Amino acid sequence: MIFRRIKYQYFILLLLKGMLLAIPRYALENGSSCILCHVNPSGGGQRNDYGIVYGMDDLPSKLPNQNSSYSGIVFSHIQVGGDGRIQSVFKTEGNVPEDLSVFPMQANIHLKTDIRKLTIGATLATLQSDLGLQIRINQNNGYLMVGMAKPSFGLKLDDHTAFTRGGNIRLVQGSHREGMPFVPTLENTEIVELGYYMGDTYFSLGYTNGFMMEATESIHGRFEYYRSIHEFNTMSGGSFLVEGDLTLIGIFGGISRGPFSWMGEVDMAENLVIDRTIASYSEIAWQVKKGFTVLGRIDFFDESVKYTEDAIRRTTFGLNYVPLPFVDIKFQIRSTQLSGRDSLKGIELLSQLHIWF
Repeated sequence: MIFRRIKYQYFILLLLKGMLLAIPRYALENGSSCILCHVNPSGGGQRNDYGIVYGMDDLPSKLPNQNSSYSGIVFSHIQVGGDGRIQSVFKTEGNVPEDLSVFPMQANIHLKTDIRKLTIGATLATLQSDLGLQIRINQNNGYLMVGMAKPSFGLKLDDHTAFTRGGNIRLVQGSHREGMPFVPTLENTEIVELGYYMGDTYFSLGYTNGFMMEATESIHGRFEYYRSIHEFNTMSGGSFLVEGDLTLIGIFGGISRGPFSWMGEVDMAENLVIDRTIASYSEIAWQVKKGFTVLGRIDFFDESVKYTEDAIRRTTFGLNYVPLPFVDIKFQIRSTQLSGRDSLKGIELLSQLHIWF
C-alpha cells in the first residue's frame, strides 16, 4: 500500500522514535474530552486558556510566581503557542550496544483567534514544512470545521511508535508492517468535519480528500463518552476510518481514581497488510507526587491474525517528570519480543525533552 506525500528528507525522523501529539490521560483524569485543554476538538496542538492554566498549575512540581500570569495572548485577540521536542535513543542488540542518537523531533508554531462564533487556527510544522489551517464555526454545542488537518482516529497518543499509531516504521522485526498507518510524516489534507457535544458525549463525522493514499477520498467518525462515578473518572469511545479498500475500526477506554489511571485501545484493520490486522495498547500510570508520574505499558501488533508467529509484544516502563511549567522530561526503557520466541530483541533506552508555550 502506497502512502502519500512522505518526504524522503525527513525519513530519518521515521526511523527514530517520534512523540508528537497529545496525552489523553490528562483528559481522563479530568473527566472530560481533549477539547477541555486544546483548541482542536480532537486534541493535540495548541492549548486553550484552560489548557495553559492546567499546564502551569496542575502538572509541574514547582511554579515560579513570575509565570503565573502567562496567557499566550498577543495583539489583543491572537493567541500564540508552540511545541519543541528533542529526543535521544540508545539501543542494545542483544548484548551489543549501538550508538547514541540525539535529534530534534518537533518545532511547531500555533496561532489562534476567535471572532464571535468563528475560530481560526493555524499550525506550522517547521521540520515538515507542513501547514495546518482550521476554520471552525461554533453553534451552541456543535461545530463545523473546514481546512487542512488530519482526521482523528483512536487515542491520539504522544508516542508515534505505539503500534496503534505508526509503530516501527523501519521494519526492524522483518514483518511486512509493524504498526498501524498513522506515521508522523503524513501531511495535513483537505478536511470537512461536523462535531457535536451533548453533556458527557461527543461525536464527530468527517470527510477528507485522501489522507494516506494518493487520490483517494476517506470518511472518518469518532465517539467519546466521559462519566464520573463517585471517585472514579471513566472514558469510553470508538472511531472508524474508511479510505479506498482500507478500513480501520477501533475501541478505546480508561478509568482513573486519585493518582492511578489505566487506558487502553484495540484497533482492527482490513486490507492493511494481509486480510485482518490487529494492534493494541494498555497503559497504567501512577502519579507518585505532583510532577512525577511512573508508567507501565504493553503494546501488541499482529499483521495478520491468521498467522501469529510474527506477532510483536513490547513492554515499556517510564517516568514523566515536569519540573517547571511548560517543561516535560520523559525517560523510558523498553523491550520487544516476538511470539513463539524466548529471546528478547534488545533493549531501548529513550529520553525526551518537550518544551511548549
